[in-house]
Amino acid sequence: MPKKLTHGGKRAGAGRKPAHPEGRTVLVTASVPGGLVEGLDALAAKRGWNRSEAVTEAIRGLLATKSGDRGLRSHP
Repeated sequence: MPKKLTHGGKRAGAGRKPAHPEGRTVLVTASVPGGLVEGLDALAAKRGWNRSEAVTEAIRGLLATKSGDRGLRSHP
């Protein structure tokens, strides 16, 4: 009788879990005025977020606006 293998192969629940529930994240680098970053960091601390979570929520809020340009300045 051949010995049953107990290792290798695909197992349910095995492998690295996704780091973010919405899927793969992308690194975004941007230059932002210092005052905005200070405000963002203060808001993040108040809500218990890190800077990445605060930026994600800011983008989410911008994309959720109907026209996408409410309250934004025009680029010179």
